Amino acid sequence: MSHFYDNGTFSYQEYWTNRQYEHQCETLALQTLIKHRRFDQVADIGGGFGRLLPVLAQFTTHLTLVEPSSTHRLQASQLKIKNINLTVVNGTAEKTTLPSSSIDLAVCVRVLHHLPHPDPVFQEFTRIVKPNGFLIIEFANSLHFKARLDNWIKGTPILPTPIERRSPAAIRQGMIPFVNHHPHSIFRQLSNHGFRLIQTLSVSNFRSQFIKKVVPLPLLIGLEYLLQRPLSKLYFGPSIFVLAQRVSGERSRTIDKRQNP
Repeated sequence: MSHFYDNGTFSYQEYWTNRQYEHQCETLALQTLIKHRRFDQVADIGGGFGRLLPVLAQFTTHLTLVEPSSTHRLQASQLKIKNINLTVVNGTAEKTTLPSSSIDLAVCVRVLHHLPHPDPVFQEFTRIVKPNGFLIIEFANSLHFKARLDNWIKGTPILPTPIERRSPAAIRQGMIPFVNHHPHSIFRQLSNHGFRLIQTLSVSNFRSQFIKKVVPLPLLIGLEYLLQRPLSKLYFGPSIFVLAQRVSGERSRTIDKRQNP
């Protein structure tokens, strides 16, 4: 995927210029999930140009950004965040290059929607997150309200499998895969790889060009703050944030031994 961001025809920073609503929604979700916790080592996996680093810096003094794009690594390395020891490394979500059991909190936002088969990523999460450490992931939700409404009208069910939103032809022409994941399949992956689900949030619940145009941003963010928790029970929004904790003890050791012989 790094070639897409390094070829000079697409600027991810410019992509976020007019997406303050989505950015503030994701900032709010991270702050809600982390709450009062403090961490020694925090890793932003696939963190791009470092958009979320100022948020994560509120909860640690040691940040590592893992990113395959050389353009994004350069942009992230130029960030100046007060009282933060920032390390930027070349790696992917499947192969972060981080030491085993070295991370207290791993964060992976806007990455899984590029991965139709995320099992290797969850294996890597198990490897790098310390026993009793935490993981926050975000995924594009195939069960969101609009999708359910559309499928109800068509009379077709939403299956717990990745739903590709780009054509094979577009992907062959260099576009990155874009998939929605079913919440239950993600939760199953977490459980299978030794993580205990703690909390979910429904995020960007008003992601509509019309709504964003007619409703003031502060009001939208206020509504988002009130509704991220209750709407998570309905898997309402297009984006789901998940907080999970790596299981310690015998089960965790068994998982590590199986995946890292």
